[in-house]
Amino acid sequence: MSKYCKHPFHTIQIQNTGEVYCCCCYWTNFYSFGNIFEQSFDEIWNGEKAKEFRKQFIQNKYTYCNTDVCDPYLQEFEPNYTAEYPKKIEFSYDRRCNVRCIFCRNEKNKEEEEYNRQKEKRIEENFDKIFPPIIQKAEVVELNSAGELFASKHSIEIVKKIIKINPNIEFNIISNGILFTKENIDAIGLEKHLNTVIISMHATTEKTYNKLVEHGNFKSLIKNVKYLAKLKKEGSIKNLQLNFVVTSINYKEMKDFVKLAKKLNAKAFFINYHRQIDSDELMQRLDISLTSHPKYNSLVKILKHPIFKEENCVLNDYLKELKPNCKKLTNIIKDLFKK
Repeated sequence: MSKYCKHPFHTIQIQNTGEVYCCCCYWTNFYSFGNIFEQSFDEIWNGEKAKEFRKQFIQNKYTYCNTDVCDPYLQEFEPNYTAEYPKKIEFSYDRRCNVRCIFCRNEKNKEEEEYNRQKEKRIEENFDKIFPPIIQKAEVVELNSAGELFASKHSIEIVKKIIKINPNIEFNIISNGILFTKENIDAIGLEKHLNTVIISMHATTEKTYNKLVEHGNFKSLIKNVKYLAKLKKEGSIKNLQLNFVVTSINYKEMKDFVKLAKKLNAKAFFINYHRQIDSDELMQRLDISLTSHPKYNSLVKILKHPIFKEENCVLNDYLKELKPNCKKLTNIIKDLFKK
């Protein structure tokens, strides 16, 4: 059996415009299978655009994918042109958030927010008409990689509707963790529906965390992550993952982060900083994975440590492939001899 990316056969991502993608719209260069406000879901899922996308995946061409930011997620499975209804549904459009991370969003745009509110209202008004047949056949719903679930009445109501439609549904929740409390879990009725919880954490000390996250609360974050670890131990959560975006500010805490995750029986997942929409100045300052960064070789040296090969630790493919910048090392040696 060959290896393929399963997303076109397995997953859909819904945007508030109604556009349907098989995964992150940025990773697929906004290749849409169709629009739920204009077509039936059967027409979208089994339509010509979906078939064309799957066909080039089977041929390992990835013609429509932005492989600069996404390496194809390859697994062994048997692809099918007439793929069944998606097993996973991603709602990834609600940008409401209670914090501002230095590597996430840098400014508020009131016009964009008003535009998003209008689009979300259309989702709400049409939800009961469009989504039940899709949700009834799904196994997992994922939200919210765009913002924070617990900071949004809109997303909370969506979760309640989904549970009512499919009492057996499970959720993958991506969160900053600060509002991920027992009270909020119980209020939505989530405890018996948690599959995977991913917490964007990025630090092991309050000092470093505060440099990365504005309006955060490190003490609340740690308290809530410990509670989530307890739920995992009890079997209420299947997977617990702590995310760490590697920057010039936090890279020295990477080893301690693996240790913390292990203590909490969680996976430590490391991602390189790669936001293309930021200013050159910000990118040059934060992106320590650039060979031009003055601390680049320090990061590569840290990544050589055996702790990053432990079972609970995952480096994304980009970080795995970083090699020492020999030219930079040569220049350092030359400067030493000059002295």
